[in-house]
Amino acid sequence: MSANNIDAASIQQFCADYVGRLLGTPAERIDPNVDLDSLGLDSATAVALIMSLEEWLGLELMPELLFEYPTIAALSNHLATRVAVTAQRSA
Repeated sequence: MSANNIDAASIQQFCADYVGRLLGTPAERIDPNVDLDSLGLDSATAVALIMSLEEWLGLELMPELLFEYPTIAALSNHLATRVAVTAQRSA
């Protein structure tokens, strides 16, 4: 997927799919407005999510992002902004 096609909704879906696979729950049952730790992710799985996002988005991401953006919705919105800024700089 090119940076032009990555938006908050696609990042949110990626995260919901990832968390759903980890928890054995359909992605559509993952509430994007609930803190990741409340969903059942421990620190190791949260870091693994960040690493997967980093690889997919081609951005360097720090695990500390989850303290600032503890929900899938908040994280997705933040990352979509970063992707857009990076894409503009590359254009």
